[in-house]
Amino acid sequence: MDERVLVADIGSLHCRLALARHDAPRPYLEENRLYAVPRADLFEVLREFLLDARCKQPAAIAVSAAGRVRRLPGRTWVSVTNTSLTLERESLVNLIGGPCWIVNERAAIAAALPLLSADERWPFGPSRAAVEGLRLVISVGSGFGAAALTADGTVIETEAGHSDLAAVSAEERQWLNRLAPLGRLTADALLSESGLLRLYEVISGSSCQTVDELLMRQRRHENAALKSLTAFSTWLGRSIRNLVLGLGAWGGVHLTGSLVSDLGDSLDLHAFRRGFEDKAPFSADLAAVPVHRIAHAQPALLGMARIAFEHR
Repeated sequence: MDERVLVADIGSLHCRLALARHDAPRPYLEENRLYAVPRADLFEVLREFLLDARCKQPAAIAVSAAGRVRRLPGRTWVSVTNTSLTLERESLVNLIGGPCWIVNERAAIAAALPLLSADERWPFGPSRAAVEGLRLVISVGSGFGAAALTADGTVIETEAGHSDLAAVSAEERQWLNRLAPLGRLTADALLSESGLLRLYEVISGSSCQTVDELLMRQRRHENAALKSLTAFSTWLGRSIRNLVLGLGAWGGVHLTGSLVSDLGDSLDLHAFRRGFEDKAPFSADLAAVPVHRIAHAQPALLGMARIAFEHR
């Protein structure tokens, strides 16, 4: 049997596979490859990858997936978001002939936090002293999601993206009424790529097809683009603050996801911190919480490797 572990990160459109080798100070990822997500059966993709990588039988398989992982006695499975693909731990065990772990994709990133180097975690705003405690991972891309890592290394999966958003000002209430005429808007529906574009449309009265186009309008100092990014950043700060308070995540927040990367410096730091810290009587406590962007290219694969090697 090969001593390497097959690690996978399965999203709605793409799946990334790699082999993880136990190394110091952290697992080493090799044979890193990207595939289109199959419609119904992942096994052929896994077999193709293992054949190309000349790995007859990996020691184990560890999978992160977009979707809620459901666990019952004798069965663990996940239906991958926006696909017809369902992954079952028991079937993967039979395919590989070894142990298998399945966790939510954000939880996999949370598992990687202890392994990230200083240059793979960029401060978002003024540096704050690191404190021991529960740490939060927030992913902002095609959707919004969160997971946490406790001080003892336990991963907590959540479905925080389905929590409702609240308006604070009269103007925000007007926006929410137009964004969600039936009365509810989730974090996932607004704090995402499509949500940002919808927010711009409500504020400006005109459409914008891509985030890149919106950023071009911002660089031209278009008022509606500037206002949309400020409002988005404020709501993002507020939503993350509520999760920090709800979970007691005083150990820090780590941002990741395609939209965080695409926005770059256009994610309004001052608006974010204003929304994040505006919660008396905990404003001073929240101001002390460190916030970072994750710069590692494949943190979910790294986290799955950690899970596999620590539990084998």
